[in-house]
Amino acid sequence: MESNNLVSACCTGHRPQKFPFAYGGRGREYSAYLQELKNKIETAVTERGVTRFISGMALGADLDFAEIVLEFRKTKYPQITLECAIPCPNQTEKWRIGEKHRYEKIKEQADCVTVVSEYYTPECMLKRNRYMVDKSNLVIAVFNGIEKGGTWYTIRYARAKGVSVSVINLNEI
Repeated sequence: MESNNLVSACCTGHRPQKFPFAYGGRGREYSAYLQELKNKIETAVTERGVTRFISGMALGADLDFAEIVLEFRKTKYPQITLECAIPCPNQTEKWRIGEKHRYEKIKEQADCVTVVSEYYTPECMLKRNRYMVDKSNLVIAVFNGIEKGGTWYTIRYARAKGVSVSVINLNEI
Protein backbone atom coordinates (compact mmCIF):
# COMPACT_ATOMS: atom_id res chain seq x y z
CA MET A 1 0.00 0.00 0.00
CA GLU A 2 0.89 3.63 -0.36
CA SER A 3 3.66 4.73 1.96
CA ASN A 4 2.12 8.13 2.67
CA ASN A 5 -1.16 8.48 4.52
CA LEU A 6 -3.44 9.05 1.55
CA VAL A 7 -6.41 6.75 1.42
CA SER A 8 -6.65 5.55 -2.17
CA ALA A 9 -9.10 3.63 -4.33
CA CYS A 10 -8.83 2.27 -7.84
CA CYS A 11 -11.29 0.75 -10.25
CA THR A 12 -11.13 -2.47 -12.22
CA GLY A 13 -13.84 -3.32 -14.68
CA HIS A 14 -14.86 -4.49 -18.06
CA ARG A 15 -14.65 -2.98 -21.47
CA PRO A 16 -17.98 -2.23 -23.19
CA GLN A 17 -18.27 -5.54 -25.06
CA LYS A 18 -18.13 -7.52 -21.81
CA PHE A 19 -21.11 -5.76 -20.21
CA PRO A 20 -24.18 -8.05 -20.04
CA PHE A 21 -26.34 -5.17 -21.34
CA ALA A 22 -25.97 -2.41 -23.92
CA TYR A 23 -23.11 -0.14 -22.89
CA GLY A 24 -23.70 3.59 -23.30
CA GLY A 25 -26.79 5.45 -24.30
CA ARG A 26 -29.94 5.77 -22.27
CA GLY A 27 -30.73 2.18 -21.35
CA ARG A 28 -32.11 1.50 -17.87
CA GLU A 29 -29.34 -0.97 -16.99
CA TYR A 30 -26.58 1.38 -18.15
CA SER A 31 -28.04 4.27 -16.13
CA ALA A 32 -28.38 2.02 -13.07
CA TYR A 33 -24.76 0.90 -13.47
CA LEU A 34 -23.51 4.51 -13.62
CA GLN A 35 -25.55 5.38 -10.53
CA GLU A 36 -24.11 2.40 -8.65
CA LEU A 37 -20.58 3.46 -9.65
CA LYS A 38 -21.30 6.99 -8.41
CA ASN A 39 -22.62 5.54 -5.14
CA LYS A 40 -19.48 3.43 -4.63
CA ILE A 41 -17.18 6.40 -5.28
CA GLU A 42 -19.20 8.68 -3.00
CA THR A 43 -19.20 6.07 -0.24
CA ALA A 44 -15.43 5.74 -0.62
CA VAL A 45 -15.07 9.48 -0.01
CA THR A 46 -17.65 9.95 2.74
CA GLU A 47 -17.30 6.70 4.70
CA ARG A 48 -13.75 5.54 4.01
CA GLY A 49 -11.98 8.88 3.67
CA VAL A 50 -10.64 8.19 0.18
CA THR A 51 -8.92 11.25 -1.27
CA ARG A 52 -6.98 9.67 -4.14
CA PHE A 53 -8.52 7.72 -7.02
CA ILE A 54 -6.61 5.76 -9.67
CA SER A 55 -8.02 4.85 -13.08
CA GLY A 56 -6.43 2.39 -15.51
CA MET A 57 -7.91 4.42 -18.37
CA ALA A 58 -9.27 1.49 -20.41
CA LEU A 59 -12.50 1.80 -22.37
CA GLY A 60 -15.64 1.10 -20.36
CA ALA A 61 -15.63 1.06 -16.57
CA ASP A 62 -12.21 2.73 -16.19
CA LEU A 63 -13.15 5.84 -18.17
CA ASP A 64 -16.59 6.02 -16.53
CA PHE A 65 -14.90 5.87 -13.12
CA ALA A 66 -12.42 8.63 -14.03
CA GLU A 67 -15.16 10.92 -15.35
CA ILE A 68 -17.25 10.48 -12.20
CA VAL A 69 -14.24 11.24 -9.98
CA LEU A 70 -13.55 14.41 -11.98
CA GLU A 71 -17.23 15.40 -11.79
CA PHE A 72 -17.24 14.91 -8.00
CA ARG A 73 -13.99 16.86 -7.63
CA LYS A 74 -15.56 19.76 -9.49
CA THR A 75 -18.99 19.72 -7.82
CA LYS A 76 -18.77 18.14 -4.34
CA TYR A 77 -15.37 17.00 -3.14
CA PRO A 78 -12.57 19.39 -4.15
CA GLN A 79 -10.10 17.46 -1.98
CA ILE A 80 -10.10 14.34 -4.15
CA THR A 81 -7.51 13.67 -6.83
CA LEU A 82 -7.29 11.48 -9.93
CA GLU A 83 -4.26 9.55 -11.11
CA CYS A 84 -4.32 8.00 -14.58
CA ALA A 85 -2.35 4.74 -14.58
CA ILE A 86 -1.50 4.19 -18.24
CA PRO A 87 -0.34 0.65 -19.10
CA CYS A 88 1.78 1.80 -22.08
CA PRO A 89 2.15 4.96 -24.18
CA ASN A 90 0.18 3.62 -27.15
CA GLN A 91 -2.84 2.38 -25.16
CA THR A 92 -5.30 4.18 -27.46
CA GLU A 93 -3.64 3.23 -30.76
CA LYS A 94 -6.58 1.16 -32.05
CA TRP A 95 -9.35 3.25 -30.48
CA ARG A 96 -11.89 5.30 -32.42
CA ILE A 97 -11.32 9.05 -32.56
CA GLY A 98 -14.18 9.88 -30.15
CA GLU A 99 -12.80 7.45 -27.57
CA LYS A 100 -9.34 9.00 -27.93
CA HIS A 101 -10.77 12.49 -27.34
CA ARG A 102 -12.56 11.28 -24.19
CA TYR A 103 -9.32 9.71 -22.94
CA GLU A 104 -7.26 12.84 -23.63
CA LYS A 105 -9.82 15.09 -21.92
CA ILE A 106 -9.61 12.96 -18.77
CA LYS A 107 -5.79 12.92 -18.84
CA GLU A 108 -5.71 16.72 -19.16
CA GLN A 109 -7.77 17.08 -15.97
CA ALA A 110 -5.92 14.43 -13.97
CA ASP A 111 -3.66 15.39 -11.09
CA CYS A 112 -1.08 12.78 -12.08
CA VAL A 113 -0.37 10.50 -15.04
CA THR A 114 1.78 7.41 -14.52
CA VAL A 115 2.92 5.30 -17.46
CA VAL A 116 3.56 1.83 -16.08
CA SER A 117 5.40 0.22 -19.04
CA GLU A 118 7.60 1.93 -21.62
CA TYR A 119 6.00 -0.03 -24.47
CA TYR A 120 3.23 -2.56 -25.06
CA THR A 121 3.81 -6.12 -23.89
CA PRO A 122 1.23 -8.89 -23.38
CA GLU A 123 1.60 -8.34 -19.62
CA CYS A 124 1.49 -4.54 -19.41
CA MET A 125 -2.26 -4.38 -18.63
CA LEU A 126 -1.84 -6.78 -15.70
CA LYS A 127 1.24 -4.86 -14.55
CA ARG A 128 -0.90 -1.69 -14.58
CA ASN A 129 -3.61 -3.46 -12.56
CA ARG A 130 -1.09 -4.67 -9.96
CA TYR A 131 0.33 -1.13 -9.73
CA MET A 132 -3.15 0.27 -8.99
CA VAL A 133 -3.96 -2.36 -6.37
CA ASP A 134 -0.57 -1.94 -4.71
CA LYS A 135 -1.29 1.81 -4.33
CA SER A 136 -4.86 1.36 -3.05
CA ASN A 137 -6.76 0.64 0.15
CA LEU A 138 -9.94 -0.13 -1.82
CA VAL A 139 -10.72 -1.64 -5.23
CA ILE A 140 -14.07 -0.87 -6.83
CA ALA A 141 -14.74 -3.75 -9.21
CA VAL A 142 -17.27 -3.60 -12.06
CA PHE A 143 -17.72 -7.32 -12.65
CA ASN A 144 -19.81 -9.46 -15.01
CA GLY A 145 -19.35 -12.66 -12.97
CA ILE A 146 -17.06 -14.42 -15.47
CA GLU A 147 -14.09 -15.72 -13.55
CA LYS A 148 -11.39 -15.09 -16.16
CA GLY A 149 -9.73 -12.06 -17.70
CA GLY A 150 -8.19 -8.88 -16.32
CA THR A 151 -11.00 -7.84 -14.00
CA TRP A 152 -11.17 -11.25 -12.34
CA TYR A 153 -7.36 -11.35 -12.08
CA THR A 154 -7.36 -7.94 -10.38
CA ILE A 155 -10.10 -8.89 -7.91
CA ARG A 156 -8.15 -12.03 -6.97
CA TYR A 157 -4.88 -10.10 -6.72
CA ALA A 158 -6.44 -7.47 -4.46
CA ARG A 159 -7.97 -10.08 -2.17
CA ALA A 160 -4.65 -11.95 -1.97
CA LYS A 161 -2.96 -8.67 -0.94
CA GLY A 162 -5.62 -7.98 1.71
CA VAL A 163 -7.03 -4.97 -0.14
CA SER A 164 -10.76 -4.41 0.31
CA VAL A 165 -12.87 -5.07 -2.82
CA SER A 166 -16.29 -3.52 -3.37
CA VAL A 167 -18.05 -5.25 -6.28
CA ILE A 168 -20.69 -3.91 -8.64
CA ASN A 169 -22.25 -7.09 -10.03
CA LEU A 170 -23.37 -6.18 -13.55
CA ASN A 171 -25.72 -9.18 -13.61
CA GLU A 172 -27.74 -7.73 -10.71
CA ILE A 173 -28.31 -4.30 -12.25
